[in-house]
Amino acid sequence: MLGFFTEPYVRITLTIIVLVVIFIILSRNKRQKATDSLSILQERYEKGELTKEEYEEALKRRGK
Repeated sequence: MLGFFTEPYVRITLTIIVLVVIFIILSRNKRQKATDSLSILQERYEKGELTKEEYEEALKRRGK
C-alpha cells in the first residue's frame, strides 16, 4: 500500500480546497477593513472632527 496521499486526485482536491479557504479568508479581511474605514470616517464626521467638505472629499477618495 502506497498511502492515501499518493493518489493525484486526492492531492489536487486538497490543494484546491486549501486555496479556496485562503482566498475566502483574505477577501473577508479586505471587506472588513473597508467597512472599518467607512465607519471611522462617519464617526469622525458625527463628532464634528470633520467638516462636510472634508467628509465628502474623503468619501470621494474612497470611491463611494
